[in-house]
Amino acid sequence: MRSTYETASVSGRSVQGQARLRFSNCRRGTVLVVFMVSLLLLSLTVAAMTRVMLMQRSLVRSNELRVQSEWLFQSAVARAATQIRSDAAYKGEEWRIPAESLGQPFGAVATISVEAAKEETKERRVAITLLYPPDEAIRAMVSRTISVSL
Repeated sequence: MRSTYETASVSGRSVQGQARLRFSNCRRGTVLVVFMVSLLLLSLTVAAMTRVMLMQRSLVRSNELRVQSEWLFQSAVARAATQIRSDAAYKGEEWRIPAESLGQPFGAVATISVEAAKEETKERRVAITLLYPPDEAIRAMVSRTISVSL
């Protein structure tokens, strides 16, 4: 009668060889799981970094629009003051600023309306609304009322 050890040897592999093979397969499986988890973490990190980058890009773009619209608003104030001083009957206009004159990909629209502040004074109330860029979904708007004296 053969022992268990001898039976295993006859089948082509020793008990030690079978144990080593099982350990090797288990180790390969563990390495694969660790690799997959690492790949998942790397993918999540890249996705988070991409999201942050897109948010920062959006903030920079909105800040650029806000700053440019403030400068354009100041130009509209200067234009209104010049028009009021040269023509007392000036009531306002829709001033379209072409993109080429701004050196930007977008133009702007400033709506200027002028009213007399009081009958006895020579002041005018000027309401200005500026849209930059006027035809885009994401844009900056500045709207204020100022007083201009003749």
